[in-house]
Amino acid sequence: MELTLLLLSLAPLILLLVIRIFSLKDASRSAKNLPPGSLGWPIFGETLEFLFGKPEKFVFDRMKKYSSDIFKTRILGEKTVVICGPDGNKYLFSNEQKLFTAFRPHSMRKLFRSHQAAAPIEVSREAASKILRSPGFLKPEALVRYLGKMDSITQQQMQTYWEGKDEVKAFPFAKTLTLSLACRFFLGSDDPERIARLVSNF
Repeated sequence: MELTLLLLSLAPLILLLVIRIFSLKDASRSAKNLPPGSLGWPIFGETLEFLFGKPEKFVFDRMKKYSSDIFKTRILGEKTVVICGPDGNKYLFSNEQKLFTAFRPHSMRKLFRSHQAAAPIEVSREAASKILRSPGFLKPEALVRYLGKMDSITQQQMQTYWEGKDEVKAFPFAKTLTLSLACRFFLGSDDPERIARLVSNF
């Protein structure tokens, strides 16, 4: 009876020791060419901190602690490298499909099995960069078509908020104008009550 209790009390300690030994072996084997950072717990990694905290704070804390350019972590059971800053993004996007490939983590593939059944759609590098870099509605030729309506909305807002006033608060005006333009062009709505409700939420 006493031997059983002793073994049961030592079992968690032995389990933690075994996990620690395997994680140290894994760390020493793969730490040669990896960026600074921590992989966290052996199975969970730093998933809980990432999901239940604020993701921005998670990233900024590790940028301060390890490196402002790149760090490693483990999220959703996958070893992950986070590239930060403009230089890192430039490197990532200039080497896409050469050094990097897009994929879903193993845990996501288990959840979304239909993704595995469907054949992947191959998009050429030129087509993908064209979609990402220059959406059609932001091209200068497309913006010229919107210029007249943008001008009339701006004049209407200026008459409403500026005329006959000694003092004008720029930030609320800019916010209202921006949301009015967004509602008109993205939602197709000119309703002032709806826009006023949106402005109060921002």
